[in-house]
This record gives sequence, structure tokens and C-alpha cells, in this order.
Amino acid sequence: MPVLTFLHDALAYAKGPHYRYVGRYTKAFCTRAASQAKTPVQRRVWFSTAISADEVVASLARLEDRRPMGSLASWQVQPKADRRRYLKALHVYLSALLLLYGTCKEELLAKLGMTEAVFMKAWQGIFQYDKADQAIFDNVLTPAFRERGIDGLVTATGELIREALFQPDSPFGKKENAALQDLMVDDLAALKRNLAKRDEGPATSSSSPFRKGG
Repeated sequence: MPVLTFLHDALAYAKGPHYRYVGRYTKAFCTRAASQAKTPVQRRVWFSTAISADEVVASLARLEDRRPMGSLASWQVQPKADRRRYLKALHVYLSALLLLYGTCKEELLAKLGMTEAVFMKAWQGIFQYDKADQAIFDNVLTPAFRERGIDGLVTATGELIREALFQPDSPFGKKENAALQDLMVDDLAALKRNLAKRDEGPATSSSSPFRKGG
């Protein structure tokens, strides 16, 4: 979905459950991204990443119907899940995307004009990582990806998202795993499309989609 279309829809329902549980974080992520981005490609990458995570978590939780969930459509949110659990699910998915982005790291960093250290610092700041989020990335998702590739990453990601937000009996077998993998691969493809677009000049603060009507 185009960035501006997504953000227009999200802000139109600013008082609804999507905004209360997920959209508020996406807005904060994109606001920080707009203020930090120095080029259009940086802005596109940060925005599209935030929106990918939003769409997947919101669709899984049935707050919105923006992505086809396939076999994951039967998952049920924990009855007393609060906003912190939604944020944890967002961070798990973001961390999984970060690891997938590493498969094209050289191209990504070259297009962004950033060193790996600067990129990682920006990622943690824009997406509001805390020590727990970093620990999950370092101690759970990274080893899973290193040892078993994308299959291991998808399995670990699905289990963590289910634990954070969904009822424990939500099924996560081969079909559900394949559905989640399809979503993640689609988001990696979206990153590559953004990297392939021509950089038209420096980003400015006025490029934030939240300057008006937010």
C-alpha cells in the first residue's frame, strides 16, 4: 500500500482500536523517521518498514484487513492484551525484518549512505527499542536465523509474536509458518523496490506526513 494512502487511512481512524493499539506507534515511528532522514531513500525505507510491521500485526489482530493472513487468520488476541503487548509484537516483527534486510546489507547501506553502526543506532532510535527488544534480537532471533536460515527466523518470530499477543492455543504449524514467511518475504521485496527507486534529493522536515492533519 502507498505510504500516503496508508497514513491517510490511519489518521482518519485516529480514535479507533487500530490507532489505540498499533497506529499510535506507527505514527511515532514515522515522525521520528521524518525528522532523522537525510535523503528520500532513508525516509522511504523507514516509512515502509514501519508500515509493514503495522499492517502485519494489525491484520493478525483483526484491527484492520490490510494484508492476507491465510492460515494465520484463525489467531485470537489474548482477552486482556494491552498496548504494551502490541508494541512487543511490532518490535519482534521489526527485528525479523532487520535480519532479513541483512541479506542485502551492502546495497542497503550504500543506498542509505550510512555505516552499519549509524544504521543500527538510527533503527533503535526510530523504532524505540529498549533493552528487552535488543535482547530478543541478539539472543533469540539472530541465533535462529544464523542456525536455520529463514525457516528458523520465521519460526522464532511467529512463536514470539504469539507469546506476546495471542492466545497460546493459536495454531502455528507448517501452514501458518508458510503464511508468515510469505508476509516477511513480501516485505523484503518491498525494501528492494524502495532501494531501486531514484533518490531525488535531500529529505526535509516538511516531508513528514504528520505535519498536517496529524
